[in-house]
Amino acid sequence: MLKISSGHGSWRKLAPSCIGSRFSKVFPLTIPSSPSTNLRNMSKLSKKYAVHHTSSGSRSSAFKDVHPIKEEATKIRLLRSSTARAQTAPASRSLTASQLYMEGRNNSMENMRRMSQKNARKTEQQQERPLQDDRKPTYTYQAPKVAPGDVAELFGAESIQNREVCPGDFVEIRLQGKAVHGIYVQNFDQSEGRFQTTSITWGDQIIGHRTADVVFRIPGYLFMERVKAVVGDWDVDANPASPPVGSGKVAAEFADEAMVLVGTFYTKFNTVYNTFWHDRKQTMVTTPEVARFVFGKEDSNSAPLTLQELYAAHLFLTQDVSLVRFVPSVAVRWTGEFAMRPPKDVLLTETVIDWLRKGDPRIRQFVQKAKVLIEGYRQGDKSGWNDVTFTDSDRTLIEFVKETAVNGYSDVFIQPHLTYLPKLLRPMGMYEDIEAGSAFQLLNEIGVWSNWHNMEVKRSGIPLARGQDKEQAILSRMLVQDPTCLPQENAESLGGSRQKTLLQGDTAVSSRRKSTGRLEQTNFNPMVLQDPTELYKQDPCDPIRHDFGQQPVYAIDDPSASELDDAFSIEPVPITTLTPEPSTWIHVHVADPTSILPPFHEMSRLAAERIQTVYLPERTWPMLPRSLTEGVLSLKNDGTPKKVMTFSARISDDSGDILDYKIRPGLVHTIVTLNYDDVDEVLSWDRVQGGENEGARVRNSVMSSPEERSTEREYYRATKGSVNTEDRALVKHLRELQSVSQIHQDYRLRSGAFNFSLGRPIIDITPYPLPPIVEDGPTPVDYSQWEQPHISCRLDPTFASPARLMVAEYMIVAGRVAALFSQDHHLPTMFRNQSPPAEKYRALFEEIIRNKTDLKTGMLSIFDMLPLRPYIPGAEISTVPLGHWSMGVHGGYCKVTSPLRRYSDMLSHWQLKGILLSQHQSTSASTLSSPVFGLDKFVRLSGVIRDRERMLGMLEARSVRFWLSEMLLRREKAGLSNVFDGLVLNPTRDGYNVMSTLLGFQTVVKTDPEETGVIEIGSRVRFEVDNINPQRPYLAAKHLARL
Repeated sequence: MLKISSGHGSWRKLAPSCIGSRFSKVFPLTIPSSPSTNLRNMSKLSKKYAVHHTSSGSRSSAFKDVHPIKEEATKIRLLRSSTARAQTAPASRSLTASQLYMEGRNNSMENMRRMSQKNARKTEQQQERPLQDDRKPTYTYQAPKVAPGDVAELFGAESIQNREVCPGDFVEIRLQGKAVHGIYVQNFDQSEGRFQTTSITWGDQIIGHRTADVVFRIPGYLFMERVKAVVGDWDVDANPASPPVGSGKVAAEFADEAMVLVGTFYTKFNTVYNTFWHDRKQTMVTTPEVARFVFGKEDSNSAPLTLQELYAAHLFLTQDVSLVRFVPSVAVRWTGEFAMRPPKDVLLTETVIDWLRKGDPRIRQFVQKAKVLIEGYRQGDKSGWNDVTFTDSDRTLIEFVKETAVNGYSDVFIQPHLTYLPKLLRPMGMYEDIEAGSAFQLLNEIGVWSNWHNMEVKRSGIPLARGQDKEQAILSRMLVQDPTCLPQENAESLGGSRQKTLLQGDTAVSSRRKSTGRLEQTNFNPMVLQDPTELYKQDPCDPIRHDFGQQPVYAIDDPSASELDDAFSIEPVPITTLTPEPSTWIHVHVADPTSILPPFHEMSRLAAERIQTVYLPERTWPMLPRSLTEGVLSLKNDGTPKKVMTFSARISDDSGDILDYKIRPGLVHTIVTLNYDDVDEVLSWDRVQGGENEGARVRNSVMSSPEERSTEREYYRATKGSVNTEDRALVKHLRELQSVSQIHQDYRLRSGAFNFSLGRPIIDITPYPLPPIVEDGPTPVDYSQWEQPHISCRLDPTFASPARLMVAEYMIVAGRVAALFSQDHHLPTMFRNQSPPAEKYRALFEEIIRNKTDLKTGMLSIFDMLPLRPYIPGAEISTVPLGHWSMGVHGGYCKVTSPLRRYSDMLSHWQLKGILLSQHQSTSASTLSSPVFGLDKFVRLSGVIRDRERMLGMLEARSVRFWLSEMLLRREKAGLSNVFDGLVLNPTRDGYNVMSTLLGFQTVVKTDPEETGVIEIGSRVRFEVDNINPQRPYLAAKHLARL
């Protein structure tokens, strides 16, 4: 629930009711409706009001900073985090899983505090400025990226790691493009079975909205001392739906202060685009970057940003006029990122708007040409298309329509293009109700886009194709230094461009040295080379690399996987006086790209820009070049030894706990490559909920369009091995691998681990990768002559495959080992954490986990988990090891097993190798060199990586949704059934949300409760998908029956 301050976002009137009581006596007037005019007038008025604002941050008392002092941080943490109030209990067998978790968590935090103090003392000895200085900490909602000082001191570690909106937050929500400000209130409505969110505005009005409508937040605003002095305390637990009277008013006054700052500094704000695009050569910008530039606080010695300044930057970037130049990312609430349109696109938009306003003759010429193409498309006679050629002015208008199609569906930020689209389409007389879908239809009917074009890539604002030319130039330079780093066929293909690249090399390197610098090493480390174009002449880890000889290691993956980056093996431990307890060594062998790539090499920097490989149904955008990940770095069985990073754990055969561990660079020779389905045939199914019957159900849960075409990718399957069931030794070894993994799984289950699965759809497209459309050609393209992509949707088999469960368990072991090593060696790294539920829900969770979890599989039924699902915290990245609650891992967990596709894993490998080499070169701990990266770098990078992972996750999910919608729409047009059985996730006032049990997708069903009867969480129903819009993408359904 949210208390709202309405009307500020439109900025149509700046009357006393929307300015706030402090300003109503000073500005008793109405301002014209143009946003730019409003802000200019605001600038004049604010000067009249004598606002004194200098680069050092001084101002009159009217704009006194509401940013709290450091001493208030503890109070905020206690209010915002129930886990921070938990008392550590002495170790005892009688402790519950949650108490054990909290004990381990508190111990971890104490360990990190000692580590921070030690690092600070060491830094002082080196006469460097400490990371935590005495300056006032700065808040920003993506603070790890840019904020000096420790933001956690102000808001607490839990608040920084949890990006979800919480009660008491100041929020800006967008309702049909209109900005509304208020205080967020979260209230669980049992009748709805889901969170009902509202906000409070001026006069304490209540308005309902989705959490997704929140585009800006200030955590804990209502709990700041200055605000509490006005509205009083709010006991959220006692009165969750009743914030203090006047909450909406203080939110409105804060928004007013930020708006006046926009007016005061509007001239400087207007230079933002030119400065960041032209002068600084950036294509993305963040809210804090803009605020620091406008308010003169970019110097390291400047005063910190205030909350009003930060919000003023957001207001400027999201005003209607600015949206021509700045495009908010899909995760703007978390990241504060805006893509900047290229100047040619900005000029194009302004040019077309000017043509449409003046009725330029070029508009009439395009309309006539488009009518001919549309008529031919609809009549099925495209013979006239051959006579049509797009002129430069036609291309300009087409680009304008593209932008409208991509961004016109947003109900959060209304794009200016959509306002002018009717003026272009209405004269054609071909479209009745003109909206964003009309733009896509026009592009399809004039031969610019195919009807299967996925707009989500462009819509995300993420430059997936970034650095393609740069990548080829880097590979050419790498080939000169080390011809063995690339397969022969790739080396030959790059040879022709090698000379040109070398001639351009100095310029390219110089440019990179100026533009990069996110990562800097702390001190000399043997892993570090200073020249960004230099490769290792010899792998620094060769002297310490352990040779595993002919011990077989198993790489098990999907048939479609092209990057094999992990494998594993086991080794029984003889019982001796040193190892009296029965135990087994688990070795997880991970591909080793850091054996050839130094941390600051230009290819490493390119990987840092990309963050991770992006997998979409139609194609993949790799983080590292395929010539590396599918060549020398891949753990494929090609007869050559493979360099690996090996994470080893000796686990007790009785308890499953880790007794000892090792991390070593390794060398493996005998790799057995298998695929999941083949391995499933020889393993036990007793750890799969539902057994083989469930596995068969999931494998048969497939739907496709067209139905008669196969989706088998023989290209990938040909690169895989298969299980020969007649090979008794192989089958025996695979079963031993499964048995050992289950011993460790049992340990986690006893520590409180659990699993539950809602299912999710997986899309396969054939051909793969999908050929790109020809959208910029001089003539229309008849896509009906192209091979229509085959779309197949299947249910995710993760929890219905013993082989997948076994591999996942070994990856968890590797993550535990990496976390243990990092903590024992005080090594800065990124941990993956998940906090337990809030204290008031914890007893209920413990009861359900204790009584309802399947003792063998660790699975909770969907009926038990659905009511509690909203209270389960999400996983987060942090430099502090807080444990992972649902995995039953209390000693810390890191992701380290996918360095070919995840940059954070590469970072961890460089860190680990730096310490291993340092230990090898010196027997004195006092002379060990510093880590490759310091703690401050990981604090900053954790925010960058977390935000980018969220954005890419949203892109992947929306792309799956698009292809699913496209498949269902094709079936509907072909007269095929779109009727599904489903499970109700939660009832609503006008229907329910449901999940298809066949394919795992979720949708909304609108229905009259009187017709359906009582619908509860977990009810089984039958529904028909009857409202499909792939371009949005959107699905809705009608209720058919209760089962």
